Amino acid sequence: MQGEMVLPPVPPNMTYRIEKLNPLAFPKGMDLRCELTGKPALVSLVSPFLSIHFASRELATHAWEGVIRKLAHVLGPLLTPPPLASSEEERTRRFDALQATKRALIALCRDEAARHVVQGRYELAIPAASYALRFGTSIYGEGRVELVPALLMLAEANLGLLHYGEAESFLTKANWVLLKTANCSNALRSQLRRNFGKLYASQGRYEEALRQLADDVYYSSLMVGPEHVDTSGGYFQLGNVFFAMNRVENALAMYDKVVDIWYKCLAAVLAASSKADGAGGGPAPALTESKGSEGIEMLSQILKRREECVGETNLATGESSYILGLLHQYFGEVQQAQARMQAALAIYENRLGTDHHSTKDVAKSLEQLQGV
Repeated sequence: MQGEMVLPPVPPNMTYRIEKLNPLAFPKGMDLRCELTGKPALVSLVSPFLSIHFASRELATHAWEGVIRKLAHVLGPLLTPPPLASSEEERTRRFDALQATKRALIALCRDEAARHVVQGRYELAIPAASYALRFGTSIYGEGRVELVPALLMLAEANLGLLHYGEAESFLTKANWVLLKTANCSNALRSQLRRNFGKLYASQGRYEEALRQLADDVYYSSLMVGPEHVDTSGGYFQLGNVFFAMNRVENALAMYDKVVDIWYKCLAAVLAASSKADGAGGGPAPALTESKGSEGIEMLSQILKRREECVGETNLATGESSYILGLLHQYFGEVQQAQARMQAALAIYENRLGTDHHSTKDVAKSLEQLQGV
């Protein structure tokens, strides 16, 4: 089986500049449009590899920082018309190479968009997801299921920017594609429902949000199981909706589920990592950077909610702090891990005493971390 195409590395010291667009420099009657919005272009983003147009300096900067800096060296040649091929075989070879390049660019753009969304840099995610959608449409055509991940990413980024109309438009398009696609994946169904739930919650449509998020948990459970970290995001969003409805006990129950899932996951991956470091250890299961960032965000918010609802010295608060520390530890963020574990240990010692097995577990984790 042929492997995926690997894009050439980004040249070092990539530079760019943004210039005011001069219509006189282009053929008369040429319609200059923004890459992202389709509105009349006012500036050009110029790099050593390509020049593309945008409606504003801000959009051009977001596009460069969001994704273009990582694909300009590939996108430039891609946009340049190739010389005429001398044979059918040569044309086929060039077409296949072009399609492979576009698929690799889609993967890059999706990864960049997902990273920006997790980090809360939604304005940078939109250009990356937009290019993923554009390349996908050029390969697969309109209305295909292969476009849904990019549509969902655009919806999530617009949700983050509080652009609810745009978010709902992308979700509606994605929903229509999935409705007419037989046997589409439960992963896509789950993501769609989660984003609809977040949209409805942000609009105060809480009962509708609960129904969508319940479907999210259902589809995610079918895919990876109800105790998986991927499913935990649905429980977390359910907790947020219950909290907004002032149903605090329900919210805390959902947050308890999230914390429990992450504790089991981290216990497994840290134990496996420890064995893998020893003689004869096999490969350890891994958490991706984006999944870890999502976990840190969820657990940090749960910690704050528990502090508000049950108190800063409550055992549940200490538990959240400890598990958040474990997650920081897994990603090598030693200072953050130490701070969280020290706070947790103080609560455990105060509530359970130094001889309790749970207190000893936290103390042992902190000692191992300090040894590192």
